[in-house]
Amino acid sequence: MYSSQSFKANNIDHRSKYWCFNVLFLLFLGIYGCTDQKTPTLPGTNTATTTFNFTVNRDQILKNGVPFDVKGVVYVPFSPGYLPWVIEREETLDFVMNERITEDIRQIRAMGANTIRLWGAPKKCYEVIKQQGGIHFIQTIWINGEQNDFQESGFKDQTKTYIREVVDRIYSVFTDKNPPLVAYLVGNELSKDAIVRTNLAHPAINAYQGTYIQTSGTVNATEAFLAEMADYLKQYEIERYGRRSLVSYANDIRTADELDVPFLDFRSHNVYAYAVPYYRPGTRPGSTSGTMLQGWVEELKQRHPDKPLLLTETGLSVSPNATHVGPPNYGYGGNTTTDQATGIISHLEDIKTANKKIAGACIHEYLDAWWKFGLDDSFTQDPSDVEEWFGLVKMVRVGGNYMTEPRQIFYALSTYWR
Repeated sequence: MYSSQSFKANNIDHRSKYWCFNVLFLLFLGIYGCTDQKTPTLPGTNTATTTFNFTVNRDQILKNGVPFDVKGVVYVPFSPGYLPWVIEREETLDFVMNERITEDIRQIRAMGANTIRLWGAPKKCYEVIKQQGGIHFIQTIWINGEQNDFQESGFKDQTKTYIREVVDRIYSVFTDKNPPLVAYLVGNELSKDAIVRTNLAHPAINAYQGTYIQTSGTVNATEAFLAEMADYLKQYEIERYGRRSLVSYANDIRTADELDVPFLDFRSHNVYAYAVPYYRPGTRPGSTSGTMLQGWVEELKQRHPDKPLLLTETGLSVSPNATHVGPPNYGYGGNTTTDQATGIISHLEDIKTANKKIAGACIHEYLDAWWKFGLDDSFTQDPSDVEEWFGLVKMVRVGGNYMTEPRQIFYALSTYWR
């Protein structure tokens, strides 16, 4: 059900997979971070009452009318022996995953993040977010990016069913109909081949006119599909729960010229420094830092200056079996833990000092993602698989259990975000 996209640069494969697994852990009790809500008066109990109303202006996401700078972390609950597409639908989890999720979210808050970007999260994630308070979330709606035809009616029905499932799961926890939900992302990095196939199959589809979303008459069939799914989500959420949340789509440098969604509430892009010189070698240096990353971010914002731009992923992998490149662009893997820490902080500075205001960024990702090829693979971390080494914390085995151990970037972000 859950596919990934390929990122190939000099025979490297960038699979964008993020999901949930599990592990026994037991990290020391984390301290509460700085938040925009009151700190719970009792451990694990949130007594603050806050209304969450997210809107946008031309540059930023607003919370209750006040600019909200997203300081985000991509989070996929993980532990060897668990698969995301299984635990996502489980109403109750075992002790290992319950404790893992509780402590991870506590530590993300303590690090100073104000937002978690979730993928296929089980109900437990929302329960912990509600109980602990002080953290918001962006919800990704997973769409098979390799689908042969996004306009195929059966596939659209399947996607709508999944949208309902995710929305219902969120509101089954936030029964007051007031989740700290910043936005939904309807899809992530749809593959270029799938986009081209869909557009060629439906040249006559050049617009979408829905209840809440309308496009111009110059969109392609894939963009019309995303507009339809986003419109359906808004309709379903408001009709069933009386709330209409922001919706975007997480685009990618490989498809920036094939796909754009200015008809959604804001634009989202996954941006990695090492990808820019490979895919966009002609990118102008940034206006302040002179880096290609900053230049690419500024170019993305300039394409639609009247819409906020949120960077929904950025990060660096410390996979050992890859060529070391170093600053300013770093490499797809092969980075030292010091590279990871200094590089990500420099990326955030590039974003902060860009010539146009950017709505924020989400760091990919909190935990190393060991899984790739099923249950057996989830027990080992492949030194040659770059995608398994992006974590702000790593997993270590202690006896028969697994613990998390922060990398330098965890502490660097804790300082930077404060």
